Amino acid sequence: MINHLVSEVYKLHGSVSVSINVDSSLEEVIGWFVRVPSLRGIFLVDSKLRFVGMVSRIDLLRWAHLKLAGGKGRYEISISDVFRISDARKASDLNGGTPRTPSVKESDTLQSALDKMLDYEEDIIPVLDSEGRILGDLGLSEVLWSGFAYSRGTTQQ
Repeated sequence: MINHLVSEVYKLHGSVSVSINVDSSLEEVIGWFVRVPSLRGIFLVDSKLRFVGMVSRIDLLRWAHLKLAGGKGRYEISISDVFRISDARKASDLNGGTPRTPSVKESDTLQSALDKMLDYEEDIIPVLDSEGRILGDLGLSEVLWSGFAYSRGTTQQ
């Protein structure tokens, strides 16, 4: 698996993400997660459709905890994040306005992709072209499948 490429597997299981404008409303973000329960993440794009960040289910869980439970009992979040998340009005507010989410290119190895998933604790990451536009997503399920398939010497489902 180490030397196999992202391009070999990222389209296997279909997409579990959507892309929306970075300035989309918080209501739109919530709406996507409510309407599509299987959604793993929302990729944020700029006006030129380039990837600029991601809102994950965990980001939305943090927002819900702060808004619905008042953040009680949780101390591993910084004060600045508490204010940013609780005052969120746009998708970029949940993300923090910076692309903390890693991305990969089709030419990257699966080992590199897995390392990025682990480093950033994300189970889905965008696959980008050379201009930074989203081609699709690579999920943990595809990495796991490829590990099993390649260890057996086959690439068929």
